[in-house]
Amino acid sequence: METVLLDRTSEGIPVHFARDAVEADHILVVGRVKPHTRFVGEFQSGLMKMLLIGLGKHEGARIYHRAFEDFSFDHIVGSVGRRVIEKGRVLAGLGVVENAYDETALIRGVLPHEFEEQEKQLLTLAQGWLPRLPFDRADILLIDQIGKEISGSGLDTNVVGRKEHEHCAGPNEFPKVKRIIVRSLTEQAHGNATGLGLCEFCLTRAVKAMNSHSTWINVMTAGNPAAGMIPRTTIQTGRCSRSP
Repeated sequence: METVLLDRTSEGIPVHFARDAVEADHILVVGRVKPHTRFVGEFQSGLMKMLLIGLGKHEGARIYHRAFEDFSFDHIVGSVGRRVIEKGRVLAGLGVVENAYDETALIRGVLPHEFEEQEKQLLTLAQGWLPRLPFDRADILLIDQIGKEISGSGLDTNVVGRKEHEHCAGPNEFPKVKRIIVRSLTEQAHGNATGLGLCEFCLTRAVKAMNSHSTWINVMTAGNPAAGMIPRTTIQTGRCSRSP
């Protein structure tokens, strides 16, 4: 997690860069390009974000997420990303786009000066290839598992309709789900329960699997403490779940 101060943006934001990356001769940036679970714009999750959040490690992520509150996500990603490309020995990038089944659908090699334009194109493809639920409205959505390897927010808000608000869909957002229930965390989440706070209910076993420390670090770094809150829990019995 150790970083060095690579530069500062015109806004005065320090550009943190992984120390082991600084010691490398060249850097190849690999990133999955997809709609971000919280932010909108021409840049969302992809190569440009990896220049900040990936190569900036925890300290960079903490600083940039605070900057997102004062400037647009696009603005900070572009401003910091350009500094990293200029100063950070970035040789090239590999943009990965997945289909609706989490399978690799496209891999594109990108030169540093192409990062911004190519990412916009790849994001358009990714938005069209997102999985979709087969309905526009639902009273209850039961989710077996959430986890960081599934989505940065535990569950993909672009799929379940929780990108604009924690507990309801925005006016132009679908599907519109009234209540979400989570049954458990994935093993690969290692107790990081980020995303649990976006749901109304969960089984007790999901809370028992939660690592409060790692979840706290994640949601506070991202500037979204609500994502780590514990919803109303239910106890799983033999045939159904009931409130304790």
